[in-house]
Amino acid sequence: MSWGRAFDPGRWFPIMTLTKKGLFLALIVSAGAVALWFLFIPVSGGVQAPGFGAGRLQPVYVVPARGEMFADRIEAIGTLSANESITVTAKAQGIIRSINFEDGASVRENEQIVSIAAAEEDARLNVELANLEEQRKTLGRIIDLAKSNNVSQARVDEQMATVKRAEANVDAARARVSDFNIWAPFSGVLGTRKVSLGALVNPGTIITTLDDISVVKLDFAVPETFLSSLQPGLDIEAISRTYPGTVFKGKVSSVDSRVDPVTRSVDIRAIISNEAGRLRPGMLMIVDMVNNHRKSLIIPEQALMPDGIKKFVYVVNGEDIAERREVIIGTRRPGFVEISSGLSEGDLVVTEGTMLLRPGASVRIMTNGDAENSAPAIVEDQSRQG
Repeated sequence: MSWGRAFDPGRWFPIMTLTKKGLFLALIVSAGAVALWFLFIPVSGGVQAPGFGAGRLQPVYVVPARGEMFADRIEAIGTLSANESITVTAKAQGIIRSINFEDGASVRENEQIVSIAAAEEDARLNVELANLEEQRKTLGRIIDLAKSNNVSQARVDEQMATVKRAEANVDAARARVSDFNIWAPFSGVLGTRKVSLGALVNPGTIITTLDDISVVKLDFAVPETFLSSLQPGLDIEAISRTYPGTVFKGKVSSVDSRVDPVTRSVDIRAIISNEAGRLRPGMLMIVDMVNNHRKSLIIPEQALMPDGIKKFVYVVNGEDIAERREVIIGTRRPGFVEISSGLSEGDLVVTEGTMLLRPGASVRIMTNGDAENSAPAIVEDQSRQG
């Protein structure tokens, strides 16, 4: 056996039999281990910047926790109705003599809308008026005779009763005549007319409609679980697809005394001013009932870091060091959340860059200018620049 055969490197040093590819993979694994060691192991004598090694600053975006008026909101769907609404109908039989309105016209209280020919009733009224005048004259003569004791007091009393009956007959005749004239019982807007001039109408024939829409009623229902917080005077905000972007404000006027046993909800009525006449009865509205007005701190929702049932945020202190704080949240609004405790107004809360951030890390607060060549981010405060 030769020396070269006896000394086989593959027998005494197996690693030397590795191929070049194997050596390359081993080097990569070793380098990765070293990188991880520097990435997560604190460096003695320096400030750790997790994710970046010693001496590196973690870039973050921050917004200040700011105080705003906040309120609890209950959302529902409601339907509008007029403040006052009637269907104008005929009270007596007759021929339409005059129509004193146009479709959609506004009328004032006690303004005449329609009149019906009432020749017979007018004649009866004239008869009763003439009888009343005669009975009053007779009463005057009897009173003069009574002064000279030529007529008894009983005769005077009898004639006074006759005069009162004549007055009552006149009032009744006038009431019958008034049935042939239709007046607006309140100010409002008339609908389309349903009769024509000269048409024969009977009691109950529909003439038109009348709605008072200077204010409108909004009826909606909310679950009974909110009953304890419901009371007249609460603010409401309503929107309609008819007027995108417009918010109509009003107040709760009444809360129903009963809870619907089927739906387990309670009916609410709110009043909305409608001086411009934009809202009409029957419109569908989306309602937000606003309760418990208060000033609270709010932050963007993206700043929250849930950990089980708890919520945390990162706050940057005056030395540009990240602190992890537990917060208690309240209600939410689109994109924002109320903070009940854990923060003070003006605290700089990290909204972006939390993934690699650790408590005690030094940070560099980014601004819009820093992000010109990077992906867009939400930046709501540039009061501090690193």
